Amino acid sequence: MKDANPTVKTWEKTRVQNLKRHKSGGYYARLFLNGKEVWKSLKTKHFSVAEARMADAQKEHRHRKSKQDSSSSAKMTFQQAADAHLQKLDEKVSIKKRTREYWREILAALLKSWPELSETEVRKITESGCREWAARFAKKSSPNRVFDSATRPLL
Repeated sequence: MKDANPTVKTWEKTRVQNLKRHKSGGYYARLFLNGKEVWKSLKTKHFSVAEARMADAQKEHRHRKSKQDSSSSAKMTFQQAADAHLQKLDEKVSIKKRTREYWREILAALLKSWPELSETEVRKITESGCREWAARFAKKSSPNRVFDSATRPLL
């Protein structure tokens, strides 16, 4: 007995690997990152345009992937970690603009008050070093930016 509602084919294969055509006619790039599928709309219904945009999407994806791989280096400096953090904030659309600005202000204040921190490897930042910086920072900064380290974390 046949199924009353046969499944509708949503995606069509194309002659270009990982370039798929939706039943609506739009083209999508099917890419992979950390073993997960990432689908990106190429915003076109023309195959030749989709081919060109697919090449661009793959190039951008490879660049993003290599950046991500290099950011997990064991010798990452604080500045590199801060830049990666800010880039992730910029990519999240659910975060308000003011939140992004706040994080930039905090990192700028931190680097201004602890200049050698930017070139320090993250793995070499110690709790005692943080406490020493906090003591110096608390003397010069607004109470709105500094909390009592015994009860709440700084910043």
